[in-house]
Amino acid sequence: MKLGRPYSPPKRWVLNLVVMVFLTLNCGAQEASLFYRIDTEEIKNHRIKVTATLSPEAFPTAKREVGLPVWTPGSYKIRDYSRFLSTVECLTPGTEVVKTAKNRWEIQGLKKNQPVKLQYSVYGHELTVRTNYFTPELSLFTGAGIFVAPTPVNSENLADATCRVEFGPHEGDIETNLTSVGPGVYTAANYDELLDRPIVMGDLEVLEFQAGQTPHKLVQAGHRQYWGKQKSLADAKALVQTVQDFWGVIPYKKYAFYNLITDTRGGLEHRDSTVVMTGRFATREREKYVAWLSLLSHEYFHTWNVKRLRPVALGPFDYEEEVYTRSLWIAEGITSYYDDLLVRRAGLSTRKEYLKALSDQLNKFYQTPGRLHISLTDASFDAWIRLYQDTDDLHNSNISYYNKGAVVAWLLDTRIRKLTQGRKTLDDVMRTAYEEFSQKGFTEAQFRKLVNKVSGHDLSSFFQRNLDSLNDLDIQEALNYWHLTWEVSSKDSKPYLGLSTGSGPRAVVEKVYQGSPAAEAGLSPGDEIIAVDEVRVPETKPLSILDNLQVREEPYTFTIARLGRIQHKQVVLSQPKYRQHELKFQETDSAKEARWQEWLGPERSDKD
Repeated sequence: MKLGRPYSPPKRWVLNLVVMVFLTLNCGAQEASLFYRIDTEEIKNHRIKVTATLSPEAFPTAKREVGLPVWTPGSYKIRDYSRFLSTVECLTPGTEVVKTAKNRWEIQGLKKNQPVKLQYSVYGHELTVRTNYFTPELSLFTGAGIFVAPTPVNSENLADATCRVEFGPHEGDIETNLTSVGPGVYTAANYDELLDRPIVMGDLEVLEFQAGQTPHKLVQAGHRQYWGKQKSLADAKALVQTVQDFWGVIPYKKYAFYNLITDTRGGLEHRDSTVVMTGRFATREREKYVAWLSLLSHEYFHTWNVKRLRPVALGPFDYEEEVYTRSLWIAEGITSYYDDLLVRRAGLSTRKEYLKALSDQLNKFYQTPGRLHISLTDASFDAWIRLYQDTDDLHNSNISYYNKGAVVAWLLDTRIRKLTQGRKTLDDVMRTAYEEFSQKGFTEAQFRKLVNKVSGHDLSSFFQRNLDSLNDLDIQEALNYWHLTWEVSSKDSKPYLGLSTGSGPRAVVEKVYQGSPAAEAGLSPGDEIIAVDEVRVPETKPLSILDNLQVREEPYTFTIARLGRIQHKQVVLSQPKYRQHELKFQETDSAKEARWQEWLGPERSDKD
């Protein structure tokens, strides 16, 4: 039943109809190779109960072993979803369940033609786009963390395994792009499809629109009281149309945006849907709203770049092992270049706002010491052990392939335009890559060769410098081509300390930057800064004390607490090694304006 609706006993003819439907669905359930029933009686305690019936034909050998994925596509980290499963038992009498690996179970004692009937509990209370979160008000069902399958758990083994999911009695609406075959009953053509179509349940509002003669949904979940419904709907449609025009092809029959208004942030792409998370006041705060549009743009762009145009390693999938690629700078970095750019081209942000977004990417890159210690392609290869597993020193040894990849994509776009006198762009590269590789995937070498083909020039030296080496990026060519200046921001005038603290009531150091005054003085993550020259630091904004300090030769005495003991550190503040900068347009003329329009689209007035 729906949340908040009073219960009234059904009439007899309704009961008869329900029985007929149940019998029909039950018969159909047996046709699926993998059948799952989800019961939500314990959802108030963040648990669901899953009953899985797996046909004997779904197993490649006589051995009855099942497994659960250890990661989910789009998020390159081993998440070990099996740690959230409990009370795994077989419902067939005379059988035994034996755990054989961290994510595998063997069912012993079954006869040859008997299906595997398992029941287990899944706990979900981690509010991210790649994990399970179960509450009566809002639930996100992430297939990789729910649905066990015959081993090996990979695309090849499960390519012909038809799937069926049936929900028991539940409260709230259900939204998913799985094929609906009845109330609370859904099917998928195979296991890949099952895992790639998330399910959202709870108090939902569905906003529908057409784009490219194709139906789309903007599904709103969470606290919607302050959310600008009509504004977000109209802007989502404009953005979708702009991205569709970019690619020139629509590869799906329907699409859904699951917008979870949860005061968190994140996004995860799927083949014909995406899950994004945002804050309840985002439509009322311009900067946050543009960031939400950029997030929508990023995940929707992945519908083409990643879900279909992909590195060969990213499909077919092995859900039990890490898969390595040096091409995440293409999958995520190029997407990160286009997310803000397509918001601009859709007329949903101004040129000034776009330049700020690009400036933020550049500043983040130049302020990351790790850029000098790992190449972009190696950062991609190491995604499994670095980007998604942050440490207090990771910024000193790693670079984000999202961040550096976006900057390199801008430089590559610029280089192509310059070499071809504007006749070709990175846009052309991506569309051509989609035509050539969307059915089979690409290797790093194939993508580079395609860039050379589209541009008509050998860009091997560009790739070597910007992708494979530890050389710093040189943006001067791009500044000259786009008639931009890269000016020091007047806002960045504090003495440089070189650390960051947490947001709590105490000034606890979280990160120390390599080669900074803090590092030279021996300050360390975990230290609590108590005072500077015997002046207590403000508890809410401890580093604001720097506003009242000056760069000088003699050191300041920082009083800290480390492992419960008071210590004093002598810190010599300096000018920042890197100052915040801002991109700005040079004075315009008709030639510059024409070039800017080709890149950014025509200018529009600031949005309210």
